Amino acid sequence: MVDPKDAGAFAERAIADSRATMPANLFEATMALYEQGRIEPRLIDGEYGWGLVEQGGNNG
Repeated sequence: MVDPKDAGAFAERAIADSRATMPANLFEATMALYEQGRIEPRLIDGEYGWGLVEQGGNNG
């Protein structure tokens, strides 16, 4: 089971990475979907990204 502290740090890192790499309007839209619980941070090919909650996968 993932330690909630580790999961929180993973999400924080994914958010920081997104803020640094996405245009502002895309970042805001991504955060809105995250806050609605529709997407979650994922580690994709060694990089932070986002995926639909219903799809499962490698998340923090």
